[in-house]
Amino acid sequence: MKRLRVSVILVGAVLGACATVQNTSEEDLVWSAYRQCKAEGRIPTNVQLVRVDPDGRASYTAYSSGYGSQELERCIAEKFAISSSAALPTPTSAPVLSP
Repeated sequence: MKRLRVSVILVGAVLGACATVQNTSEEDLVWSAYRQCKAEGRIPTNVQLVRVDPDGRASYTAYSSGYGSQELERCIAEKFAISSSAALPTPTSAPVLSP
């Protein structure tokens, strides 16, 4: 019984710690640019952003072919150019997209 209580408390603490982790501004900018590009239909459905590191480097996958990879990189770069010209916060380094 005591083991169960300790396990429940431990799981609760781990879940609570995970819930408080927030993205960096660089991560938010890349995810925002990706969502905008997807909404505009500029990225094919076979290309998915899978991870953004805290410094803004991003990784994506392209299922069945590399088609769409360049469109993803181009669109996100354009979104960063627009955000920097609008005096919005920009990442410290340009995102490095890798398949």
